[in-house]
Amino acid sequence: QADFTGARSVCAGQVLTRHQPPPTPLSQPEEMPSAEKLAKKQAYFDKLVDLCVNHPQALLVGIDHVASKQMQSIRIELRGKATVLMGKNTMIRKGLAMGHEQHPEAGMDKLRAAVNGNMGFIFATNCSLDDIREVISKHRMTAAAKTGQVSMVDLALPSGPSGMDPSQTSFFQALNIGTKIVKGQIELISEFKILTVGEKVSPSTSVLLTKLGIKPFEYGMEVQQVYQDGSVFAAAVLDISDSVLIQKFLGGVANMAAFSREIGIPTECG
Repeated sequence: QADFTGARSVCAGQVLTRHQPPPTPLSQPEEMPSAEKLAKKQAYFDKLVDLCVNHPQALLVGIDHVASKQMQSIRIELRGKATVLMGKNTMIRKGLAMGHEQHPEAGMDKLRAAVNGNMGFIFATNCSLDDIREVISKHRMTAAAKTGQVSMVDLALPSGPSGMDPSQTSFFQALNIGTKIVKGQIELISEFKILTVGEKVSPSTSVLLTKLGIKPFEYGMEVQQVYQDGSVFAAAVLDISDSVLIQKFLGGVANMAAFSREIGIPTECG
């Protein structure tokens, strides 16, 4: 008779049966969050709401491709002036929803609607928003163009010497760039547009730019929107200076004066 482990052998013509493994449960019970995790979440929510209520000035910044070293440098330079607050979007939205229920006048519902993508906040606690923008602009890093990346810039190679020797002509030929050899180096016959905004970087383009030592991209925090006193608006508004506002006001006064003279009704405008 054959020896079967965990089974019983029977005579010919009879069924051979084996012990079946115990059934696997359909689902495992979800692990309850620990008290420590819940406390950390609540502390995060409290901090976010407190900043929105007591320091209602913040920049909403995109942090795509921002290196940890850049982030650390920005935090250090803003220490004592502003609070950098990052977090998962789900946590941010939940915290803002809770805050809106407690402080509907703070406009946290508008801020919640603006939470999208890889982003965070920088709240101005002891400085102006322009001070924060100045710090952000200082901490930017150049980067090489990698194959498959979508170009963020338009870039043209100028005509003239390239600094590369004749043995490397093939890198230019791969992109159909017209060249000639002058004094032992490759020269471009005419300007050539090698990168276009919105188009992907090809392998040949990436290799040539690396050979030329060109790093066309620049990464850093990007100011996307502004939160101020319960309102959320585009970052471009921060670029409107007092002189621009005065100029627009004076232009309106001049238009009013011309209109009043035209209809024959005198005004203080003229």
